[in-house]
Amino acid sequence: MTACRGVFAPLVVACLGACAVVPEIPPDFALPVRAIVAQTACELRDAFIAIDATPEFKRFKAKQWQVNITLLPRAEVDLNAGGGLTRRTLNNPLRFTTWALNGPGVQLDDKGIRSSGITYSFVSGKLMTDRTLICPPDYPSIHVLAQHLGVGRWLFRSAETLLVASSLSADKPNYNSEITIRFSANGTYTFMFPAGTDLASFGGSYSLDEQLNISMVPIADKETLEVTSLPNSQQYTKRVTSRVFVVAPEVRQDLQGIETAIRRLQAQ
Repeated sequence: MTACRGVFAPLVVACLGACAVVPEIPPDFALPVRAIVAQTACELRDAFIAIDATPEFKRFKAKQWQVNITLLPRAEVDLNAGGGLTRRTLNNPLRFTTWALNGPGVQLDDKGIRSSGITYSFVSGKLMTDRTLICPPDYPSIHVLAQHLGVGRWLFRSAETLLVASSLSADKPNYNSEITIRFSANGTYTFMFPAGTDLASFGGSYSLDEQLNISMVPIADKETLEVTSLPNSQQYTKRVTSRVFVVAPEVRQDLQGIETAIRRLQAQ
């Protein structure tokens, strides 16, 4: 009997796992990626052009930003069902025995989660001169993330704030938009008859979370170094000088990606 129980338990778990539901990533009408990215790029391009054309905002260096647009959709399905019963047994004419399997009785809870993410990157200076980008976007959509986000206005206000003091500098601007849609339903069933009662409950929910993250990292200025080497035997009277362009490695972009991931874990 012990051996049968040891085989039965994994078999039940395997059957339940085979019946589990894993939701799909939302289709294009629920998450129009092209329309969202196009709308965001247009707002940022207009803001960068306006900032670059304003002499007071030269310290913002509108053409020297590495911009990341990240989409993080997450779908979750939760199905639950339960059942129970009560029965009466007549032992003798003067005594009844009632036994029950309820509260909560037998329950099944099935939850499936699927998440994904993608990041699009561009340099602000190249975006400002990109002729292939059509603004306003020609991707009609009623999705809220494909509408006016206000990121351009936020970026302009960030540059305007640098006028407070000449010692200020902008570092790693970030902009987030997130929407959560949730559907849920629950129901119960009860059947009563003289011998007892049958109970059943069922319910389910579907949750869709869509997050749009826009992050920026300044691109460091190129530095020119003059290197003077020792003359050789043929050029001992001449000074040999060469110029080398040094560009700071873009390590901070990876660090910002880690920071964004940590913020999302904390929010959950």
